[in-house]
Amino acid sequence: MAVYKNRTKKRKIKKKALFFGILFLIIFLFVLCFSVKIIKKRTEKEVHQIEETDTYTLKIDYPIFHIKKVDEKIKTYVDKKRDEFLEINEKVEKPLTSKYDFLLNVTKGEYQDLLNVHMNTLSYTGGAHYMRDDESFHYNKKTKQFMELSDFFKDKESFDKIDDLAYRHLTDLKKEDGNSREIWLRRGIAPDNVNYQHFMFKKSGLEILFPPYQIGPWSDGEIKITIPYQELNPFLKEQYKGKTKETKEEILIPQIRDLTKYKDKKLIAFTFDDGPNTSTTNLLLDSLDQYDARVTFFVLGNRIDSNQEVLKKAFLQGNQIGSHTYNHKNLFVLKQEDILKEINDTNEKIKEVIGEYPTLIRPPYGNTNQKIKQLSNLYTILWDIGTLDWKYKNAEKICEEIIKNAYDGAIVLLHDIYESSVRGALMTMEQLSKEGYAFVNIEEMAALKNKDLNYEETYYHLK
Repeated sequence: MAVYKNRTKKRKIKKKALFFGILFLIIFLFVLCFSVKIIKKRTEKEVHQIEETDTYTLKIDYPIFHIKKVDEKIKTYVDKKRDEFLEINEKVEKPLTSKYDFLLNVTKGEYQDLLNVHMNTLSYTGGAHYMRDDESFHYNKKTKQFMELSDFFKDKESFDKIDDLAYRHLTDLKKEDGNSREIWLRRGIAPDNVNYQHFMFKKSGLEILFPPYQIGPWSDGEIKITIPYQELNPFLKEQYKGKTKETKEEILIPQIRDLTKYKDKKLIAFTFDDGPNTSTTNLLLDSLDQYDARVTFFVLGNRIDSNQEVLKKAFLQGNQIGSHTYNHKNLFVLKQEDILKEINDTNEKIKEVIGEYPTLIRPPYGNTNQKIKQLSNLYTILWDIGTLDWKYKNAEKICEEIIKNAYDGAIVLLHDIYESSVRGALMTMEQLSKEGYAFVNIEEMAALKNKDLNYEETYYHLK
């Protein structure tokens, strides 16, 4: 009887132990999943949203800093501007001659303890041009306070000198338009924090952006000036003074591959739009050598300042850098001077970072015509394998779509701002390399295919 009782007791203990073991495992897995979500959320660095309907296209890009005050300020701006646009779209009479367009981009800059954030919205809802809105703020990560430009100056008397400093660098605006232009200019650069909301301290000095209409008409566009530290330092507080020593111009020499080893291979060109993006573009670059691959980046001018180092790295590795215009506007609804500005401003930004102008362009949405091609004076590269990677954000689906449609001479469209697109591209390279494919940039493909590109043509492939 005693033996029976002992066995029963042991079975109960085992059942109890098993129950608590399973319960512990469930709790552990729950905590693990929750922790992974938290970590993923905390390591997320950028948000990218795209919506397409019959009446509008919406594109939103902004960084996440994991600083509550900063992220809340950005999110409030994003939600407000998005809601305003959607409200206008709901009231529109359909059908539209041109789809409405909403572009919201947030750029960042860091100098010492200062985080600079510039939020810019461009919306097209009919009319002569896109409507524009700009907001900037500046956050001191050390003091955890927002700052205005006057906070960097020794005193009010010193800050009052800012208009004279700015005026010296705006001499090209002193046109023969009479006193009205001079009055407009002087009012827009008066020593007031509202006039100097859009600033950024850099190694070269204080960069100030004046949006359209602040110091001149819309046709002048946005105007940027940089006041060097040798002019600025006498008026700044000691801790904000910058170095005045000039740095030597950096000369970048990219890798050049021996193309003869790809002569008998099938060729495919992976192209990436909407970057650069420091985290995801770096993920791609760090893996390309594994597949002996080079690609082509069609970059946005407004993303270059915040991602200069990764753009240099891409160029030095031997990848090709092309233009995707400055703001991703629909060129079909722009005037000639605005088309030129979108193209030329991007060309200058690319030249500023890598030392040479691009030779390729991919107009946003693939919207091009003979007029745009003549104005750009660049080779127009579109695509014939579209993956809809921005919509599905699924690496396996992206890989499957490319492999299903791959052929010798194909051009693939992807976006390096999405990690899923980068991983999908690398998965595809892993498989296609086994099928005899080589991964080349557009310039390399043209050379291997003996194609002389023409400015008047639109290239969807290079068979």
